[in-house]
Amino acid sequence: MSSAHRLDGYRAYHRAADAFETVAWKAPQSTRFESRAANDGYPAAPAFREVMDAIPGWVVVVGGGIFAAFMGAMLGGMLQV
Repeated sequence: MSSAHRLDGYRAYHRAADAFETVAWKAPQSTRFESRAANDGYPAAPAFREVMDAIPGWVVVVGGGIFAAFMGAMLGGMLQV
């Protein structure tokens, strides 16, 4: 190891590193700590009941009809085989 590399090792780890010696990595120190929560300031998600109350009644009827037609087509295809 050249003397320049040994000097770099001394500056980084406060001791000289030999050519065959492993030097443990240490994390850089934080200069500032952020004490806020990561999701602080976002509005709360609406409750399930609020979402269900916002859906009009006709959407439930149409969705149920589409689901029934799909299940009938699947059952008919299964019985055909």
